[in-house]
Amino acid sequence: MPAVRESERVLGVVYTPPEVARAMVERALGPLVRGKSAAEILALRVCDPAIGEGVFLVEVVRVLAEHLHAAWQAAGNQRAIAEARRAVVPCIAGVDIDTHAVVAARGVLGDADLRVANALALDWSAAWPAVFARGGFDAIVGNPPYIRQEQLADKAALRGYASYDGVADLYVYFVELAHRIARPGGRYCLITPNKWLTAAYGRGLRELLAARGSVEGIVDLARTAVFADADAFPSIVWGTVGVVGAPAIRATRSEADVSVADALDEAGLPHPRERWQGDPWHIDVPADRALIDRLEARWPSLGSVIGRPSRGVVTGFNRAFVIDRATRDALLAAEPTAAPLIRPFVKGRDVRPWLPAQVERWILLIDRGTSLEPLPAIRAHLEGFRAALEPRPATWDAATRWSGRKPGAYRWYELQDPVGELAASRAPRLLYQDIQTGPACCLDDTGLVPDTTVWILPGGERYLLAVLNSALYGWYARRRFAPALNGAVRPKFEYLRALPIATPPDATRAAIAQLVDQRLALEGARRRGEAGTDAVTRELDAAIDDAVLDSYELSAAERARVIAG
Repeated sequence: MPAVRESERVLGVVYTPPEVARAMVERALGPLVRGKSAAEILALRVCDPAIGEGVFLVEVVRVLAEHLHAAWQAAGNQRAIAEARRAVVPCIAGVDIDTHAVVAARGVLGDADLRVANALALDWSAAWPAVFARGGFDAIVGNPPYIRQEQLADKAALRGYASYDGVADLYVYFVELAHRIARPGGRYCLITPNKWLTAAYGRGLRELLAARGSVEGIVDLARTAVFADADAFPSIVWGTVGVVGAPAIRATRSEADVSVADALDEAGLPHPRERWQGDPWHIDVPADRALIDRLEARWPSLGSVIGRPSRGVVTGFNRAFVIDRATRDALLAAEPTAAPLIRPFVKGRDVRPWLPAQVERWILLIDRGTSLEPLPAIRAHLEGFRAALEPRPATWDAATRWSGRKPGAYRWYELQDPVGELAASRAPRLLYQDIQTGPACCLDDTGLVPDTTVWILPGGERYLLAVLNSALYGWYARRRFAPALNGAVRPKFEYLRALPIATPPDATRAAIAQLVDQRLALEGARRRGEAGTDAVTRELDAAIDDAVLDSYELSAAERARVIAG
């Protein structure tokens, strides 16, 4: 449902453009109103369980009124369309937790049955006994609130949902709610973030939808600017409750220049229902699906061949712990023994293919249990930020602003979160970005400390470095990783762990490692501005890419598909 008031940000409100709501309402109501009599249309009951300012219900009134007017006309009744609009208002119902939203919606919809309530905790059958005496609502439409799990103060009401997961966003439960409050044969059409399709927290919802067999279609709109001011990466899901659909679910990824209405009207590609159970629901074209299936069957996954990655350091207040060269030099001049605690600090933007960027930034790596008694200069530096570094006491009134850091079992001068072993290590490691616009993995063998926008893999294995900078990796990432802004992806480990890693013969692996070592040396020379390196870089990159594709035993057609992106 883009947010326009700060209170709406807290409530997870992202309001839906009317043209999007219109297309969704027509998708939900079409089978219920086409060719129906006036009496049948007026008997319908349609609900939006998170009404916002009422845009979906406005469109429901429009669609019902148009079909009611047509039914009147077919029966020789010449009543006006305005009268039809008034006649269908009793057909709609809605709920929202925000009183302001309900008041605004009433101002648009008139005397409609709109309630202020928590839809996920509401006793629906008691609130609408006549509706539930006939099994529930005929259709559910809407745009549920998007609230991340860490913002949910009370999850007690959610634990009774089959789709419950301790880290699930709030919208997940509204999809299940639609199945609870729609009658058998009732329709639903909801727009939500697309994360439920693949995220670990969406497993319960995916299992529920698979068991119910209700989903008819899905459109992934991640590439479409549906909400101008919100990074929602939306998807639309629709279906019929209590009726197992066709053997295949029609699903498509919409392109940026396609309207939502046109995307919904496209048939989409069939995805066998039995394939979409609890595991991630990937919307693939058949050739992509066949190639990924083959690679995953042929080769072990990354998660099975390498240890779990670690994220970089969370300081809680970078201004205190991240220092420039002048501050570093002054601290080391005063306390040379502090050198092990002052480490070069890299951020996601410093991660480049092959080697990290050179940085003029250091971190005071003061983990839990570190004593500053022998380091008065560092302590004095941090004292200058003490008010902003203090952890919030557990007894602090949450309604009162706290000027320091979040609660936790750390002392005021320590980093906010414990430093992971990989983050503190000086051994060779591979670093990759939390958000990638293309393959970007680098080798660090100098003891850099990454921030929280960087992920760390143990070891400096050259073949793996080649794979994670390859065209094959980029192709796979665009089809399996969560989307981010401007075509970027987020290689969270829950997705990255499934990446197939070929196991070529030792001689092939050694040859690729030799090419990678040449590329590392060349990257250093290129960044130093040495002449003639650009052409050699292109040739070597192509050679490494070819060698990686060879190691995966791709056919000519498969290679062409990967290289095309």
